[in-house]
Amino acid sequence: MVIPRANQKHLLRVGGLLVSVTLVAACNDQRPVAPTADAVAAAPAGFIGDRPYTWSFTCHGGWVLFNQWSWTQDGVAIASGSGNCSGDETLNGTGVRPANANGFSAQVGTNSQTWTFDPAGPFTASLSGSMGGGGGHCFICLHKESGKLTVDS
Repeated sequence: MVIPRANQKHLLRVGGLLVSVTLVAACNDQRPVAPTADAVAAAPAGFIGDRPYTWSFTCHGGWVLFNQWSWTQDGVAIASGSGNCSGDETLNGTGVRPANANGFSAQVGTNSQTWTFDPAGPFTASLSGSMGGGGGHCFICLHKESGKLTVDS
């Protein structure tokens, strides 16, 4: 069947209108939806989901200090954060610790560390590190910057 070009535009407009009306009707359906039995059965007892966390990074000195951290599951990074500061400065922030995270790794300057923990419990870590501070005779001397990262979830 061949539809004349003028009628094709009309059919597209009518078809688009029907799709729009259907979408609006679907979006206005305000009935509450309960989780399916499969979803409820999949959640283990005591499951609490993702947890908020706070972090602070304080540094002192005369250069720049970088830090980074990762929430891990069985040693594989699943979420991360980072920051840097210079001079005498304190940075603060918040984030979300994934529910399946059972480890944490962090690096401050040239120092790094990893931790493991129970995903159902709280977690706190602190790591200090530094960068720079070349002494003696140097071509480019870098001032030392030291800092401390603290994470609490």
